[in-house]
Amino acid sequence: MRVFSKSYRIMITIAAVAAGLLFLYYAPVTETLFNLKSTPIPTAPPDYSSWRNYTNQKFGVSLKYPPAFQVKPGQTGPLAEWDLYGLTNGNEIASVNIPRSFEPRTNFGDASLRIGVSTEPTAVAECLNPPSTFGYHDTYSSRSIGGVVFREFTRTDAAAGNYYEFTSYRAVRNGGCEVLEYVIHYSNIQNYPVASGIKEYDKQMVADALESVLDTVQFNK
Repeated sequence: MRVFSKSYRIMITIAAVAAGLLFLYYAPVTETLFNLKSTPIPTAPPDYSSWRNYTNQKFGVSLKYPPAFQVKPGQTGPLAEWDLYGLTNGNEIASVNIPRSFEPRTNFGDASLRIGVSTEPTAVAECLNPPSTFGYHDTYSSRSIGGVVFREFTRTDAAAGNYYEFTSYRAVRNGGCEVLEYVIHYSNIQNYPVASGIKEYDKQMVADALESVLDTVQFNK
């Protein structure tokens, strides 16, 4: 009788295990234990309530920026983009600068966003074409800024242990080549001894801050 009971219990156990395996096999994937994972938390939009306003009446461009950032009115002269073509005729509308204190105790150097336009015929003709040199990459993507669709280009440069990452948005509008370009500057983390306590900067945080400024850009002309 004891042998029968023991065998019976073994059979019940085997049956239960088999039933469980069948359930995991046939159940929808969303219901299995192998598919359990946390739901990603969406990034909260910036709080623009404390941001300052900048408007350039001449070119009809306005934007918002955090108080910790520095905004300078534009000046006549080429942006980096046009300089690659040997051009000198262009107008910088405004520049937004992020100081090193944005990420203290890291290898972050600084960052800047420059907005400009050129009516130089060569600049307009080449506006949507990346230079064949200088390490440019056409990302074949676009971004809407202030209701205008811009084409995106990126490149990276390095010099003496410093790195510069460029993201350039360009569009032909009102007879000119409009450029919204930002560059992130940082130094090689290997330049700092471990004892210095300098850490790798958060690149995504800097890029998000610059993109958030671009989200506020409006064109009034």
